[in-house]
Amino acid sequence: MRGNVTLSSAMSAVRQASAGQSEPHTPSGGAVIDLSCLCQMYPQLPGDMVVIMVIRAALGLQRNGHSPGADLQMSIERVVSRCALLWPAADLATAEQHDYNRITEDGAEAIALAVAHKTMAWRLVRRIQQEGHGDWLLEHQHKGMRKLVAFEVSGVDTGSIRGRLREKLAQVAKTVDVDERWAGVIGFQRPEAALQSVKL
Repeated sequence: MRGNVTLSSAMSAVRQASAGQSEPHTPSGGAVIDLSCLCQMYPQLPGDMVVIMVIRAALGLQRNGHSPGADLQMSIERVVSRCALLWPAADLATAEQHDYNRITEDGAEAIALAVAHKTMAWRLVRRIQQEGHGDWLLEHQHKGMRKLVAFEVSGVDTGSIRGRLREKLAQVAKTVDVDERWAGVIGFQRPEAALQSVKL
């Protein structure tokens, strides 16, 4: 509960900082992913962690010229769909106070986790430590059985995400003691999200 309060106050502050910007646009009748709901999607995530991930996602998207309501292309197991991506607008003037690459990587984690929740209803178990070849351990139910998922995430600020996706699939394939191994790569230039499993 405390994490949600922290998230709520920080998101309010971010919204106030972006006051005066145009309202988000969303495609009529289309699917929507709202990054401000990340704490509700994954209640186990600490609120302060969610705040920084969402702010960095906003900065990564906005420095590429996008505004809330941007069209996100999603490729899940090579099946392409689209949705409107919403986020609390951030103040781009603060971007230089963040590490450039952390904006891309932390922002990619926020978007990838939100896409995974929207498209596959995965739930969070814990963070995978550095030597584990993945970023997040998640779970879902399949035919009444609990399935553990290793999820490796990366981001690409500009350019193609395909090469990075191949690298991350090779990395997460080394994860042990899980039922499924997935990689997710977020591109901020378009923006786009590709999530794919390792076929063993």
